[in-house]
Amino acid sequence: MFLDLSKVLCIILDKQDTMYKPQKKTFNRDNTRKPFSRNEGRRSVPQGRFEVKATTAESIPQAVPALEDLKQQLTAWVANEKIPGKIQAWFTADASPENSDWRIIKTIRGEHEHLSIESPTKEMSAPDIVARVLEQLKKDHLHIFKKALRQIWFRAIGDGRFAMLVQVNLKGRNSAHGYKTFIDFLERNCPEIASCHHIQCTPDGLFDPAGTISMKVEARAAFGSDFMPIGNSGLLMHVMDWSPRIKDVWYGLPKRIETAIHPNREDCFFEFYSGSSFVSASLAGLFKRVDSLDCREFAMLSSKANARNAVSENMKFHRGHADAEFFNKFFNKAENEGRWTFYLNLPGEETLASGVELAIAQARPERILIQTRSLETASKEIKRLRNEGYMLRKMIPLYLEPGSGHFEVLYLFVPDRAGILGQNPATRARSRNVQRPKERVFEQKTANKPVFMQDVPTFKQRKG
Repeated sequence: MFLDLSKVLCIILDKQDTMYKPQKKTFNRDNTRKPFSRNEGRRSVPQGRFEVKATTAESIPQAVPALEDLKQQLTAWVANEKIPGKIQAWFTADASPENSDWRIIKTIRGEHEHLSIESPTKEMSAPDIVARVLEQLKKDHLHIFKKALRQIWFRAIGDGRFAMLVQVNLKGRNSAHGYKTFIDFLERNCPEIASCHHIQCTPDGLFDPAGTISMKVEARAAFGSDFMPIGNSGLLMHVMDWSPRIKDVWYGLPKRIETAIHPNREDCFFEFYSGSSFVSASLAGLFKRVDSLDCREFAMLSSKANARNAVSENMKFHRGHADAEFFNKFFNKAENEGRWTFYLNLPGEETLASGVELAIAQARPERILIQTRSLETASKEIKRLRNEGYMLRKMIPLYLEPGSGHFEVLYLFVPDRAGILGQNPATRARSRNVQRPKERVFEQKTANKPVFMQDVPTFKQRKG
């Protein structure tokens, strides 16, 4: 049997063509490329043709809802969950770039590193100082310093100036020389930079003032103070401490809380998750006594600085966690008796620790203020505090960072002294003539086990 060599050669060439054909690109319903699975070997794809990247929901840009959409979202939640209390007017203000925190961050695109400006909101333009610093980093003599750079934070002071945080890994003489050259440029050409600090994190990760990841952060001042002013309030905060990225609305928050609670001069105020204690320090002159609590070191430094500078000298900071043990230990002391107002600014999606609602109710505060951005967390806290005898009086929506699409709500609870929570309509409508089961014990047959029986009239008794 003889084979046709021309036909064999054609078959071999056809197989080679099918082997090196690029794979067909498949897409999901949302037109995003499907990532490779483990069964789809990458060996069949020629190297260097294209790079496969899995697209997640976070990488897809989402439209920021308008303020009217946020209002409808809150109204719908109140209606669906049957939340009592009144919704007050939304508290917000126009955001300005000079009163917002900016960041220059390094991102990796393929094999290249790229520095870009991260704005607080999409519609906000970067201040001139941020753009000038970014252009300076592109200079050739700062090439090695730029390779070691991780990010730069611009923390707004409130008067057009910024406190700068530079996170860079200085592992050699060349990168250290580049950092010194960069600092000289800031001191000579950037009067908008009030202070500059070099920070390093252990374990290695990006520093975020609002981050919840546990890490050790070291800060060393290149120039300027470790504390920066909070607007024109006369208060201070550590450059590493937390604050909203957009601060225009935050500056007016203490005044809004004052108008919501109408404090008495003999009342006491306690701020939990206090950060720099900005709210409690601003309201210190309206209360007999002001306390604050936080577990972070930078919050302690900020709060103690404000306590030393307070005119009324009635501030005190406690470092710890807002758990049931602290409430029981602190408010069981005779010197801590008084008419208290509790303000709990819950971070992120967090809820109160187990047993805190009961411990709060046992402390018998006159008012409870809970601020959170999670409506699910709010539903849980409203139900738990209702069970402890506190009713929701009103809700104040706070759009602290306009343009971000995230809002918070301040909930005001007061004691139920009139017994409104106990007046359940279902209980009042129940008949008072309901015959309850009677307990009968048959000692000989049941061995002292109770048997519940109910007297039922006979047919003749029912017919009379």
